Amino acid sequence: MTAVRGVALGRRYRSVSAVLVLVFTLVLSGCVPAPRAEPPEQEAPAAQVPMPAITYEQVRSEHRQTDVRLYTAHPSGLERTEGLPAVLYLHGRDGIDPTPIPYDTLAALEREYRDGAVPAFAFVVVDGGYNPYWTDGSANGDLSSMLTDELPRWLRERGLGDDEGRPFAVAGISTGGFGALNYAIARHAAGNPVSAVAELAPALPVTWEHMSEKGAFGSEEQWRQADPLAHLDQLGDVPVGVWVGDADPFLPGAERLVAEHTNTPVASVLPGGHDGSVFDVVGADMVRFLADHVPAAG
Repeated sequence: MTAVRGVALGRRYRSVSAVLVLVFTLVLSGCVPAPRAEPPEQEAPAAQVPMPAITYEQVRSEHRQTDVRLYTAHPSGLERTEGLPAVLYLHGRDGIDPTPIPYDTLAALEREYRDGAVPAFAFVVVDGGYNPYWTDGSANGDLSSMLTDELPRWLRERGLGDDEGRPFAVAGISTGGFGALNYAIARHAAGNPVSAVAELAPALPVTWEHMSEKGAFGSEEQWRQADPLAHLDQLGDVPVGVWVGDADPFLPGAERLVAEHTNTPVASVLPGGHDGSVFDVVGADMVRFLADHVPAAG
């Protein structure tokens, strides 16, 4: 299935309110199916679906005080990967297994490159453990510092990213969407902003009652200090793409992100919840969005 822009109509929307009006119209007219009662599990792609080259390695993280897995995916058959632009992809609650990136997105990277629709780039994932919101002082260690201090060295050693080993963009799914925004904010503050942020069903609670259910922060004050929605003015003008389901419990946070950030060229509300009904249909759209911001070869 191809990626969906807007609500299965092949359009992009700058206004969430416009999207919701259309969604409600389609629901009332019976054009949009109700979300599935049980979220579908991520299934491995059929053997005949071309997939990118994927590697797992172990690296030592002092900020996590443990060995962590470093995962990379790039189009197969590349003659060389030295200097390959990279997108940091932050995984969600369940970690790297069975896959940190939806299979549809991985397949789209391979297919779109083979078809000549996008230039080559890599996805890079580092294991943040279970239920990461990608902050320092978390139960899994100093995840934010791992990304800003250690990841560039790991990428530089492997010839990925820019000359300093930095990804050109960041993406995140669910809790990884929370972390991706904060990573972009940190990069902007450091004077080397990312070129794009891709948010897939970002876990952005808008109330402490909702956030406290997740067990990620010890107090409301800690959450508010880390909440990227409270610091969007520090994000700069980086383009942010958002894909979220109309039945996703985090939809209000995605709406607020689109309404308050100055540059959201993709704001896609799709029929579905916080599950594969959305995760598994946006791959091509997200890959093309990120590819639009791949740096020109030097």
